[in-house]
Amino acid sequence: MASGIKVSSDVLTAFEDLKTHHKYKCVTFRVSDDETEIIVENKVPEMTWDEFQASLPGDQPRWAVYDFDYKNKEGHDRSKVIMVKWCPDGGVKVKAKMIHSSSSDALIKKCKGITKPIQASDRGDLNFDEVRDHILLTSQ
Repeated sequence: MASGIKVSSDVLTAFEDLKTHHKYKCVTFRVSDDETEIIVENKVPEMTWDEFQASLPGDQPRWAVYDFDYKNKEGHDRSKVIMVKWCPDGGVKVKAKMIHSSSSDALIKKCKGITKPIQASDRGDLNFDEVRDHILLTSQ
């Protein structure tokens, strides 16, 4: 189901700046106030995983791309750009949830290289070890 909401060109630029040029550690996106496009909300050059989790609003959906640092099964340092689809259970209006859900595919298709986003509805879904395990299972 497509929402008809467009992905702004600023979103693609910010995504490429994070993925290719490593200018940011995290970029968050949201639906514009007039509900016509997905826009950049924040571009953060340095941020820990705990700071990232704390930055997500408790009452509004967001998408975020994050350059996730972890150790692979052999103990080597690695990083992977992941997308988090954040839609908290409490406080989000039904319409906002529907727009977020129906707009996600368009955003994911535009962000080349994102394989399987992490769906999170509470901070417990963003446990570091579980996210790392998700990456290890989905990465080659």
